[in-house]
Amino acid sequence: MAAMMETEAGFEAPQMLDVDGIRTRVIQHGDGIPVLFLHGGYPGDPVETQSAAIWAPVLRRLGPAVKAIAMDRLGQGFTDNPKRPEDYTVDAIAAHVVATLRALGKASCHIVGHDEGAFIAAQIAVEHPEMVRSLTLVSANTLTPGSDRRSIVQAHPPQPVLSRQSLRWIYETASFSHQVVTEDWLDESVAVGAAGKTSAAIAAMREDDRYLRTYVKSWTTRRSAIHRVMDKTGLPCPTLVVWGLNDPIAPVANAEYLMELLTPRQRDTELRIFNSAGYYPFREHPATFSRTVLSFVRDHDRG
Repeated sequence: MAAMMETEAGFEAPQMLDVDGIRTRVIQHGDGIPVLFLHGGYPGDPVETQSAAIWAPVLRRLGPAVKAIAMDRLGQGFTDNPKRPEDYTVDAIAAHVVATLRALGKASCHIVGHDEGAFIAAQIAVEHPEMVRSLTLVSANTLTPGSDRRSIVQAHPPQPVLSRQSLRWIYETASFSHQVVTEDWLDESVAVGAAGKTSAAIAAMREDDRYLRTYVKSWTTRRSAIHRVMDKTGLPCPTLVVWGLNDPIAPVANAEYLMELLTPRQRDTELRIFNSAGYYPFREHPATFSRTVLSFVRDHDRG
């Protein structure tokens, strides 16, 4: 099994933890304030892979002030797939993240999440407020009531899907600059796409239309619940919203929608928009993004 991070990062060797019977890949770096990084995507995506490797340019810049923890979420990267077909849900994914934190001995931490990872981060903050010191929500399209242009921008990926050429195209069409797509990132993504567990997750999502009937249903139900909390009290911790001004997938207007949901009830909310950045602002501006996150978590650390 491939168990890599981008080679430029210089991280500790990845760990494979047993989390309630799920083999879970975790990468840790540094020795300071605990910050969990959650990648985007979903299990069984037939055209794209996501994993903890996406955070490599950020993690290697944070230094010893942060105990950075990046994990492959349930059914993605090199973490095992859900044990049961009915567990292809956002609730099962969130529960697995919580169980992983507990397995690592982390009673609380800051969480940085990208798109679907941001959704899971917000869900954990609502359901387990004692575990989340702050949230950084990056390109959090799945959390907003706004539009998603993915089906238009990425309607016709090169064939075969999950090939190196196809994955490069997927990542480049979401980015402002093609330089964001490194060979190391593609090495990891291709390895994930070729893994038998990825094929199994794709098949599981296709069976009985599970993607729509189970996964999307769980997401829309949970999003409505999170929005009700936002409307009533706001999220229970300081929140930083980060967006790319030139995002072709998640329009920057969606950042404004999210702020409109948060700010009436939640004073400690900030918005940072990165110019010349698309869907992956943390990869296009890793140094600035890292400084932004480090400053935010230091200002709001209660550990």
